[in-house]
Amino acid sequence: MPSAATAAHVVAVTALALTLTWLFFARRKRRHVVSLPITLADKNGGAITVRVARVSDREEVVSSIADLTGTGSGTGNDDYLLQEFNRMVEDEDVLLLFAEDVETGKGLGMMAIVWSSPVETYWQSLRVSQAARGRGIASRLFDVAAHIALQRQGPASIGRWGVVSSNEVMTRWSERLGLHGPQRFRRYGAPASSEPPPLPPGYVLREATQEDVRAIMAFLKSAPVWNSEFGSQNFVLAGWGEFSEEMLGKLVTGATSRGLPVPSPRLLLSASGALVAFMCISFFQMGDQRFCMFRYADGAYDELRVLLHCLPSIAHGLKCVGCGGYVPTLPPIIALMDASEKYKRATATEQHEFKWKNAEFVARIDLGEAALAPATTPAK
Repeated sequence: MPSAATAAHVVAVTALALTLTWLFFARRKRRHVVSLPITLADKNGGAITVRVARVSDREEVVSSIADLTGTGSGTGNDDYLLQEFNRMVEDEDVLLLFAEDVETGKGLGMMAIVWSSPVETYWQSLRVSQAARGRGIASRLFDVAAHIALQRQGPASIGRWGVVSSNEVMTRWSERLGLHGPQRFRRYGAPASSEPPPLPPGYVLREATQEDVRAIMAFLKSAPVWNSEFGSQNFVLAGWGEFSEEMLGKLVTGATSRGLPVPSPRLLLSASGALVAFMCISFFQMGDQRFCMFRYADGAYDELRVLLHCLPSIAHGLKCVGCGGYVPTLPPIIALMDASEKYKRATATEQHEFKWKNAEFVARIDLGEAALAPATTPAK
């Protein structure tokens, strides 16, 4: 039998091993915890704070952070961002990050994380002031956002963002990061029309109801866009993501999006009463003008063409000045849109959608324990 001393030695070694194991996993766990505000070192060693944006930050966004050159938005026009800034600060579906210099308190950049679904986020409105370029502010915002999304959504968390095809800076950066994509979408628009919907004989256009949910989802899961490489992704209630039965349930029971009520989805039924095309729609407000936008739409291409061409009439009935939306660059859909007498391309550019798994970035980004400590700078 082992001596008492030997037994004590075994117990001590085992206890030490368990303690070291616990410390190892505790350190790993702490590595993934981000508490805002947070102090980080920028690319040049300077200290920056990333925190939740406040309404009072809008003045600095207007004066120095909003994009006027096209290197942030890709267009050089940030009127919509400035219109929406206060709403994003207060929207529970949006976490608006704001970066500022610790020493001067000057605003350096911003980015919105939109909670699109339980496992998806859409990152938008990434802007860095001209004076702060070269400090790695965008990278720090990305790092923090990846950690926060993973904490909230778990290992299945997926991030997405859209890049205007003319924005070479963001396109090259997305490629260097190793993001999946791009998947290309095009935006088309048409004026609202008082003409009646162009329905074939016997066809019916109507609003979707709660009783339609199961039939709609069964139809969509065999529809061509859903089963393409693009899937059902498009703008959803908040941000951009995949369409789902949960989302449909919200749409048919009076959801809101960007603070505006969402009209019920539209169904196209054949003369026999069969569901042949589906389209969810929303409002887009720019200044005092309101547009009716299609989001995810699906169906056999001939029937989908009919439904999309009903939208100008729907827009007129909803007191909108125009309509439009993004379509995946599937050749049959591009062909039908380009052949349309109603729709025209809204821009010469495309929307390039990228996506990634947040867990992959958190695993390879070591912000360091000191960097992950809560910031101590007082709120202004």
